[in-house]
Amino acid sequence: MIASASLLREATQAIPLAEAEFLLATLLRVPRHLLYLDTGPVPAHHTARFRTLVRQAAAGVPVQYLVRSAPFLNFELYVDRRVLIPRPETEELVLRAAARVRLPRLVVDYGTGSGCIAIALARLFPRSRIIAVDSSSAALRVCRRNANSHGFGSRLKLVRAESLSAPPLRRLAGRVDLLISNPPYVPAERIQRLSPSVRDFEPLSGLDGGRKGTKILAMLLKLGPSLLSRQGLLAIEVDSTHAGFVTRHAPCAEIERDLSGRTRYAFLSLCT
Repeated sequence: MIASASLLREATQAIPLAEAEFLLATLLRVPRHLLYLDTGPVPAHHTARFRTLVRQAAAGVPVQYLVRSAPFLNFELYVDRRVLIPRPETEELVLRAAARVRLPRLVVDYGTGSGCIAIALARLFPRSRIIAVDSSSAALRVCRRNANSHGFGSRLKLVRAESLSAPPLRRLAGRVDLLISNPPYVPAERIQRLSPSVRDFEPLSGLDGGRKGTKILAMLLKLGPSLLSRQGLLAIEVDSTHAGFVTRHAPCAEIERDLSGRTRYAFLSLCT
């Protein structure tokens, strides 16, 4: 048997240290910092499994899919290839949107995927009613699994819909305090230039935003305001090239950059 620190050194010959730590900590079900303490050798069956995972990660499979787990803010989510892997930019979307609304009664997460946004907002706003929307039944099954595992199965209502014009959503007109979305926004011509670990493994439906990446964005900007309450907020994660599109279609929108300085977020309240 071999110690965890030695296993990590071995793994970094093939994959980045952060990925190796994530794989081993998830496999052993311990916090990352404990991997470097002298807690005895790693059991042989875990060692063999870890080396298999490292080989798969070195071949390009995202580590989150390998262990069926991804962190989001301060909690973990089940993920597989039916849904996108949650990213730090979306964590920032949640935090910025939450800072702009006060005790929202009704929240709609459009394009929920794994449910990361909906569950994060359910945690932040215990009294809010949350509706998680997706066009994919497969993604909604992942969302339901995560909602149940975090104790929000009864609070999250799941809706399958292709557009905000679907009847279950039209009926919410004028009542939504926060409409939030991380839609597919990558321009179609850029899909092939994505890293292989994204392009070849994550669901295309969650990435491809059409020719200019604005197919779903345009729908959200057109139909979203009609759902908002008087103090409601529309919060959208966008591509770095979409600032001009947003301001042309929604002159009242505020555009913000992410922590790396790229255009990333659009916030829209009803114009006064």
